[in-house]
Amino acid sequence: MKAYESSTTTLRALLAHPSLQRDAVERTFDALADANADAQELDEVVRSGMDVAVGVAVSPDDEDEIEAELAALQAEAITEARAGEKTLQSVLSGGNGVSEAAQHSRGRAETRDANTSSDRRPEKVLA
Repeated sequence: MKAYESSTTTLRALLAHPSLQRDAVERTFDALADANADAQELDEVVRSGMDVAVGVAVSPDDEDEIEAELAALQAEAITEARAGEKTLQSVLSGGNGVSEAAQHSRGRAETRDANTSSDRRPEKVLA
């Protein structure tokens, strides 16, 4: 009988611990449920991403979003191309039919040719 009394006292002492109170247990289970819900959501996202990558299933909503993004990227590319054409036209129209960049490049080539003499060529220096 003493064993039963001792066990009962020990069990009551353990159950009286603050971490085993009803509120603490409920908070723990709520936190566990939230963590499981987050894990399940992440799992669904990963699975749907894999399905899209493999081409198994794409929802109509996803297709609409993808089409809209593609259209926006195409419009941006067209706008950038037109801006580049305008810049090129303004450069070409500013220098008697020859662009300033071409004139600069030609001038550097002429300077380089004038500075290169036959006795400074690498073949003769190494020989």
